[in-house]
Amino acid sequence: MKRVLLLLTLILVMVSSITAGTLAMYTVSIDNLAEGSVVAKEFIFVGEGADNFQQGLKIAPAETVQWQFKVKNYQNHIVSETDMYYKLTFNVDALSGKSAIEPLTVTVKDSKGHVLNRVTGVGTFDVLGSFPLAANGQEEDYTVEIYWPSDGTTDIDYAGGNYGTMINVDAVASQIPFSTQPENPSPSSQVSVRYETTTPWQNGQSGNYQYEYKITITNNSSEAINNWRIGFFLHTDQLISSWSNAKLVSNSSDGYYEFLNPGYNNQATDNILPGQSVSFRGPARGMGTAAIQNVTVGGSNISNIVDLDLKCEFGKASLN
Repeated sequence: MKRVLLLLTLILVMVSSITAGTLAMYTVSIDNLAEGSVVAKEFIFVGEGADNFQQGLKIAPAETVQWQFKVKNYQNHIVSETDMYYKLTFNVDALSGKSAIEPLTVTVKDSKGHVLNRVTGVGTFDVLGSFPLAANGQEEDYTVEIYWPSDGTTDIDYAGGNYGTMINVDAVASQIPFSTQPENPSPSSQVSVRYETTTPWQNGQSGNYQYEYKITITNNSSEAINNWRIGFFLHTDQLISSWSNAKLVSNSSDGYYEFLNPGYNNQATDNILPGQSVSFRGPARGMGTAAIQNVTVGGSNISNIVDLDLKCEFGKASLN
């Protein structure tokens, strides 16, 4: 069947008016779609149309409420005819005319309960996913969890009708992979990290999806990073090993990874000189569309650097 370039844009506005002990309404509305639809609690990235969904929830201090939804690339017997990449952008802000409930924590989890991202108070974050071309339809489940921690003293500060939090979720789908690179990147930090992945392929024996990853660390400072190391979290995919230029020394069940320099006694690989970079790559299991998070880079002469520039690029044909 002829492959058709699809660019599906879907905007979901989930407005949550949350007040202590009162009804919190989550309203999903879709208007003027180019392609795609939402049916009840589902994002469907094929066909045309629009729908809406409403659900009433209550929340009070020390309580947790959840809102679940599904992303699909099929509707009935119709399945998308290309690889499908999607990005969910969650923007948590104060409701119009009100002040935000600062203690609220909004967390997004996948179907296995892995935390993909979260924000406390107000803020914005992305969740990326994809469906590779296949004869059968695919789907992914997500849970939005809203938690109001209670310390027993400041809860009264948010009583009444002057406080409310709004959650806007923008969903965009495309045949072209998304990047986590911001449109207006911040000035260079001491260190830059680039995480790249190839288009995933399916293992003919196991049926599992695999891809190749590459990580590049660049030293933007005037001081060398001796005996470098890098650590980060990656929950939804699994990095198996490193082929060269790095040693995988930690791969814990909670998705934490740590790589060390290869220990070749070679300044070009064990240290990162000012203005220079080191790269390593290896095989991985999964779709290769999840960004690494909470990245730290350190060395024998410096403590861990957490304020760094991170760029993630997914679904490349090859890695140079």
